Amino acid sequence: MIRLPLDTKRLRIRPVTPDDAKELHELWGDDDGMRFIPPGATASVDATRERLLSTIERSSDGWGFWALEERDGGRLVGGAGLFPLGWEGPEIELAYHVVPSRWRRGYATEAGGALLAAAWAAGLDQVVAVALPENRGSTRVMEKLGMRLEGRHEYRGFEVVRYAIDRPA
Repeated sequence: MIRLPLDTKRLRIRPVTPDDAKELHELWGDDDGMRFIPPGATASVDATRERLLSTIERSSDGWGFWALEERDGGRLVGGAGLFPLGWEGPEIELAYHVVPSRWRRGYATEAGGALLAAAWAAGLDQVVAVALPENRGSTRVMEKLGMRLEGRHEYRGFEVVRYAIDRPA
């Protein structure tokens, strides 16, 4: 079970709320930001809120997809989480997503590192992550976190690359 909020040097990971929809729409409503995330961009803030509510409903037992905000100013800059792979499990998946205006600042790696530390503290032995093969930004983050490529797999009807990391000895 992950206890929130989690603070890093520059970020806070906290539960999402329906009130985050307007800010999160900067990401979920952006075609470029969502090009590697099926089903793609949402058409409106209301559609983002519906998607967000679905995410909140799926979060349980200390697992979920949470808000990622800058500690300096509290600006919502994306989301990150640990949850059952494909919301089905049994493996736990690491996920992260940053608004395009904040790309290339190391936020995904920073959040991912904090979530992996929390996963080990919660007693997990392994965490996995998946991405579309052409999403080199995401796979670079996985590699920076020390995750190893396990190969290509089918995930929710898409061919993805799958990475994994074991609890440090």
